[in-house]
Amino acid sequence: MTLLCRLEDIPEGGARGVLPNARGRDGVVLLRRGGRVYAYVNNCPHYDRAPLGWRKDAFLNGDGTRILCAAHGALFRIEDGVCEIGPCLGQALTPVPVRIENGAVYLDAPP
Repeated sequence: MTLLCRLEDIPEGGARGVLPNARGRDGVVLLRRGGRVYAYVNNCPHYDRAPLGWRKDAFLNGDGTRILCAAHGALFRIEDGVCEIGPCLGQALTPVPVRIENGAVYLDAPP
């Protein structure tokens, strides 16, 4: 198990990028909603090398209701990562298995 962050590091209704790669790009996006944490690989399914955020930890649309791909304008549901609007309609973000334990968020397996 790999420690990703403390639960309190993800604001309720917000997002945070974790697991930076060699280029400094976060490999995983964590989203917190009502005590649950959703996690996805930080890649748009429309074009695999396109990161979702337009800056550090900026992964949500303006009203915070969907994940936004800043490169393509695609919008994804937070609870399952399915694209509802955009060039990858019907495709989904790749989920990452995480676990919350003792106030911390852990990666259960490699993304």
